[in-house]
Amino acid sequence: MMKALARPARLVTGQAELDAEMRSARWIYHRLLDFEDAHQQVLDAAAEAVAPGISRVARLVARLLRRTRRRERTASSSWSPNPHSAWLAGLRAQLNALRKVRNAHQVWRDAVKWADTPAPGAPERGGPRRRAGETAEEFAARCATRRTMLTRREAWRAELYRGHVADGARGRSRIYWGTWNSLLKSVDQARKSVLQARKAGLPANWRRPQWNDPSTIAADAGGFRVLERGRPWWALETRLCDGWVRFRAKCGNWHSIPESAKLRTLKLTRRKNGCGWSYSVSIAVAGMPEPAHAGDGVVALDWGYREHGHPHERDGLRVFTWRGEDGAIGEILLPSECRAAKDREQQLQARIDAIWNARCASMKLPERNRHSYRSRLMRSGVRTAEEQRWLNWETRYERRRAAARKRWQNLRSETYLQAVHALRRRYDMFAVENETIVGHRRTDKDEQTRHRKRQNRELSARYEFLQICERSGATILPVPSRNSTRECPHCGGLHENGPELYRACPATGVVDDKDEIACVTILARAKAALANRAVSAEKHA
Repeated sequence: MMKALARPARLVTGQAELDAEMRSARWIYHRLLDFEDAHQQVLDAAAEAVAPGISRVARLVARLLRRTRRRERTASSSWSPNPHSAWLAGLRAQLNALRKVRNAHQVWRDAVKWADTPAPGAPERGGPRRRAGETAEEFAARCATRRTMLTRREAWRAELYRGHVADGARGRSRIYWGTWNSLLKSVDQARKSVLQARKAGLPANWRRPQWNDPSTIAADAGGFRVLERGRPWWALETRLCDGWVRFRAKCGNWHSIPESAKLRTLKLTRRKNGCGWSYSVSIAVAGMPEPAHAGDGVVALDWGYREHGHPHERDGLRVFTWRGEDGAIGEILLPSECRAAKDREQQLQARIDAIWNARCASMKLPERNRHSYRSRLMRSGVRTAEEQRWLNWETRYERRRAAARKRWQNLRSETYLQAVHALRRRYDMFAVENETIVGHRRTDKDEQTRHRKRQNRELSARYEFLQICERSGATILPVPSRNSTRECPHCGGLHENGPELYRACPATGVVDDKDEIACVTILARAKAALANRAVSAEKHA
């Protein structure tokens, strides 16, 4: 079984060599797009020749479609440009008519195949090799059907890979051949999407990478090696054109990768952040064990955020407690790092808000929020040195805040995926409380308590957990949530629901965990609901 793991990485050695490789990869990607631009120019000229006015009509249709989508996204009280629905319908009908004229003409068909046909005087291909077990007759038949000359795209790429561009604008620019193959796949995918939009008559083009955009280098199984498998950091090396680059990746905490698993391909990506460059690695792993067959039982889950007071508070934050039909019990814990990253995000947001409030009060700005003020500065283009410093500072802190938020969200998603996969091996139906946010708001009278609980709900993300359950194929069974924590499963009485975790029943004297008691109640309600469904099905049958 093939799986892909994407993990954060830290560079150890080879910074200069990696920078050179990234620059060469970006330069070669631009040169590959130059050829595709030439092909698009041929397509535009052919379309205008056989169907005059199709480009202008397509631009108008695209602009009106953008206005329509903006009108759908904006609220009724917000202003949005007039989409001109009547004009759009007429222009789309005119565009369809021009498309039919264009597609029926042979000039357009030849233009579509321009890049995949040999140019006059194109170089010849090398002779094919005979495959293992292939007879002489089969080899001769395959050679007879094979093109003997390179197409325009193949000739351009072959010349570019050798490091000699046609115009001689730059000398030799070399990259590792694994990165070269990855760039070719990326360009082919972009070309397919752009050509599909062009065939529909809509203007489309690809975005060229800038210096601060994410850059990626790739390697096959022989282009990288694992030096050390630690917990959680691995030490790896990947091949460059001028040597090797060493880095550490946090792969040791990603499920359990057996020693027999084969690492197929590796991609090292770097992104610009407020402090410099951040790195991540993506590895394709083959030979992973197949997931076990899903069980047929029912499991009840009680959603309740508990940061302190539970027995495993040193291991993490309790967000779910579960009890299965077979009597097994457990809990789902978020790593403590999630709360640290969440607090870091809030500190950065408070810092940004404090600076903005002080700036707004001192300068008496007309904008009500900093986003409007920032948009006005960005649109004006004429900024003072002080305004430019504030923009740089605000951008830097926003990137830090976004990185902290992305960190705890990724940790939460990974924890939920592992927990759901483990539960799916034993159970098929997940019974959950049918809770609403409106009910929580009614019970929280204090503003500070409501704010804290809102943060806890965001950190635990019950909706995301249920989405992961549905994607895994589990059946979600909602049950009534009223008094699920207050009801005692031993005597059936209702008790006061305080902040403490453990509670003693006055009637029976049994001391239990309130979250585990709620799971027992939810499981009993789920079984009753299933029994009622079965009775109703028999009656209707």
